[in-house]
Amino acid sequence: MSSEHTDSQMTIENLQLKVENQQKLIGQLTNENEELYHQYNHLMIRNGKMLKRVDDLQKIIDDLHIRIEELQLINGNMLQLNDRLRKRTDTAISTGNDPGISGNEYLSPYNDTLKNHSASFDPSTQFDLDVLYDRWRAFPGQVALNAPNLRKQVLMMVHLYNNKSLRASELFNLTGVGGVTGARYVSSLKKFGLIRFTGARKKGSYEITNAGTAFIESKEPVEKQITNDASSYGISEGGIPVKSEVRIPEPATMDHNDL
Repeated sequence: MSSEHTDSQMTIENLQLKVENQQKLIGQLTNENEELYHQYNHLMIRNGKMLKRVDDLQKIIDDLHIRIEELQLINGNMLQLNDRLRKRTDTAISTGNDPGISGNEYLSPYNDTLKNHSASFDPSTQFDLDVLYDRWRAFPGQVALNAPNLRKQVLMMVHLYNNKSLRASELFNLTGVGGVTGARYVSSLKKFGLIRFTGARKKGSYEITNAGTAFIESKEPVEKQITNDASSYGISEGGIPVKSEVRIPEPATMDHNDL
């Protein structure tokens, strides 16, 4: 009997031990389940944020597509405008300053400036620039000897002769000179009364005077100065230097309208 009682007590203790172990295991599983649940909630929150970021990025991509389409439309409009301007330029060059061609659809007020300037692109086809250069070099009171400068000044007068008026930037661009150099050239021409400046400083323009027109249209032959003899360089026939009068050109005075 005692042995049976002992076996039953051991069985009860084993069962109690198993129950305690199972309760501990259930507790551990419950804690692990709670941790997994918290991780799941955290992942769900992160997933929601990621979906929101994806939606924002998709919206940005859609906006970029719209912007690309707008830029493509702008580019197409710019190409069309460029073609129209090129066609206007070709038409203006072909018609020149002929006032009789007024029904041309491209000769709008926007193109009047281009039309007026088109006839002056190649002055050499209208005038003998060498003759004008010789005339300007021998002009009374004109003592400058630099040939490139004199030729640029002649070119300025020809452009002003072909056009009613030109602003400083237009005149300098047509002549191919910078602002400071161009201001010096026009000051010299103004000094001799060949051109004049009219209007305000910023919106005014240069015009050729009656004296300038007469200079361009003059048919009188020009006597070329021979400067390659020995005496012109201050050397006598015997090779001994002599004192000769040296002409020093006066600097051209520029005013605020020339800049």
